[in-house]
Amino acid sequence: MKTVAIEDLVIGTILTFCENAAELGCPKDKEVDMWFRELPYAEQYKVADKMMEIEKRDSEKNKEEI
Repeated sequence: MKTVAIEDLVIGTILTFCENAAELGCPKDKEVDMWFRELPYAEQYKVADKMMEIEKRDSEKNKEEI
């Protein structure tokens, strides 16, 4: 089993969030962090769910390329 440092997971998540901000629903005229902070908790939860879908999709795509 491969061991991954928690920092690597956090870095990957932050990068995925920033790279996919538009797909997650961030308007072009908003800073990503401020947009997310201003969302109600229920909407933040939906964004987090979408993020996990994106990470899963990207992970599967990377496995196919290997």
